[in-house]
Amino acid sequence: MKKAVLISLSLVISFAVFGQQKIKIKEGLKDCRVIERVYTNHSSNGQLPKPFPASVPSGDRAVVLRQLGTSANGFGMLGVRQNLWADPAINAVSFIHRMHIPPHGPGSGFLAYDLSLNGGETWTNNIQVYEAPSADFNGRYPQGGIYNPLGNTDPDNAYQAYFAAVLDGSNNGTWGGYGYGVHKFSGTEPPTQHNVAATPEFLQGVPEAYTITSKGLAMCADPSNNGVGQPFADFFIITKGYFNPEIGDFEMDRFTEYMPAGGVSPVSGTAVGVADAKVAFSPDGEIGYISYLSNNGENTVESEGCYHPILYKTFDGGDSWDGPYNVQLGGASGLPVVLEYLTDELIEILFEPPYPDREDIPFTSAFDHGLTVDFNGNPHLIFSVGIGSQDWSIYTSHAGVEGCGGMVAMIHAFSTDKGETWYGKLLTLLKTFRGEFPMAGSDPSSEDNRPYLASTPDGTKLFFSWIDTDIEDYGENDQPDIYCVGYDAINNTYSEVYNVSQFTAAWYSSYMATGSKYALDMGDGTYKVPFAFQQIDPLDLGNPVQYWFVDNFILTDADLSVIQGTNELEAFNFSVSQNYPNPCKGYTFIDVITKTKAAVSVEISNLIGQTVWKMPVKFYNEGKHQLRLDIPELKKGVYLCNVQVDGKRISKKLIIN
Repeated sequence: MKKAVLISLSLVISFAVFGQQKIKIKEGLKDCRVIERVYTNHSSNGQLPKPFPASVPSGDRAVVLRQLGTSANGFGMLGVRQNLWADPAINAVSFIHRMHIPPHGPGSGFLAYDLSLNGGETWTNNIQVYEAPSADFNGRYPQGGIYNPLGNTDPDNAYQAYFAAVLDGSNNGTWGGYGYGVHKFSGTEPPTQHNVAATPEFLQGVPEAYTITSKGLAMCADPSNNGVGQPFADFFIITKGYFNPEIGDFEMDRFTEYMPAGGVSPVSGTAVGVADAKVAFSPDGEIGYISYLSNNGENTVESEGCYHPILYKTFDGGDSWDGPYNVQLGGASGLPVVLEYLTDELIEILFEPPYPDREDIPFTSAFDHGLTVDFNGNPHLIFSVGIGSQDWSIYTSHAGVEGCGGMVAMIHAFSTDKGETWYGKLLTLLKTFRGEFPMAGSDPSSEDNRPYLASTPDGTKLFFSWIDTDIEDYGENDQPDIYCVGYDAINNTYSEVYNVSQFTAAWYSSYMATGSKYALDMGDGTYKVPFAFQQIDPLDLGNPVQYWFVDNFILTDADLSVIQGTNELEAFNFSVSQNYPNPCKGYTFIDVITKTKAAVSVEISNLIGQTVWKMPVKFYNEGKHQLRLDIPELKKGVYLCNVQVDGKRISKKLIIN
């Protein structure tokens, strides 16, 4: 795959127009524009790179690199897709990828996964799941995950699921096909494989959104267009189905859902496409979201010609969708984190006087993002944001600096009311934005910061990641490291920013790093956050690659409580103590302090969000109230105690021994 981009250096003063006011942007700003993604069918006879040492010291965090499988070239990891998946219930991690060409493998159109059943310490690699008997069956850009039946703790009963684009030529040329199926970890059953071609109703492309829910639902969401690089057709193709244990496979069907764009550039009159799409569900599998970066013309005038996140929501497993829910970046109702991250000095550097008010600056998201859903069914996003040209590009650097120079921010945007209201937090100011990677006989391929968003299966802890190149006086993102920030969704606190790659063999070479859907909850207040990347030939991305797993990057509850979250959230008029005793058995107490007369209810849920115990609503006057929770029927384990007061909720972790 090659992402074709246009990087332009402004030679004249650019004008951004808002209503009656003209904002003048100075000369010398570099902007990056996604024109289209051009996918190439390329294999190489080059040699694999010499492997890194498997284990190297990494400062105070014993990060270890584990060798994974191989592939014929570096294209399979381009684009932010779900290649990596961890399941703490069976301590398994899997990684889906393309295969190598003979004599090292059956061919680059075949797909395989690598599997660890001990949390990533040892691996069985290149387990084939997809066969390409001819060129028009070649699989590309696979996604996948682990389907583990609810309550199962035996890895032999779990499955690797996959979903990939196929080069069958059914949609206006080369692309159009889907290939999907499963493989049982026990190896007692052969992989399943289904190939589905595009039709005039289903204009399939190269999807970037895939997930598996706790209820056994697999889903792919793909923006419809008449050929890769063609205009968005205002519909998403949703392919979904539940796992049927009688046949050992997902029973998938597809339909289209109207989720339009419609935004038009005020500069060129060009209509917008979809830069990126994601799908995710709540821990209990009840509430799901599709998010995509586009423009539907519904935000304020400051957003014209700029990308922003758009979400649709489902409560019925994706049969019907409600929306759109727009994330307003700029303007009077924009996110404060977006309006405030540019310094006054930088605004004077970037704009001609009279300097604009912050509310008048056009802000845009970039072209990739991550999505997850927390324990309350609320969506969380990670994406980068910068000044938009109002013609579908983002300004990433200015004259006199190497790199972004404070112009581009990576942010966490989230809702507390299922998408109605949005808040934000600055994660970091990016050092660099885009990296280009040479390919013999063709233009370079490009990648940006590749944001990912993982969570614990219960949705209480989130882990944001991206890649960036931090070298003094260097401006290209082509020697990247993996960066990570942890977040406690219950307490609204963050960790500091960690450089995961530092002091490892992946330092300055974590190419096309990918994050997991889930982190491994170690059960003692520690969380292993998985990553993978590819070792490439930096002079030719078309040569074979070696994949690597980044093991033993661990954050703790203490790490996730260092930085207070956004103060935009409405203050609660009550507080809840940790239950006592904790751990407990048979019963426990909590203290609820209310500042006014209030309606109080308590629910206890398991780690996938299912309610297992409930105290009905009771009314209390102002003051401190001790509540006894009699729970003899609850088995040993970790639960969430959810206390709701007048419609607002606070959750605490409850342990039964």
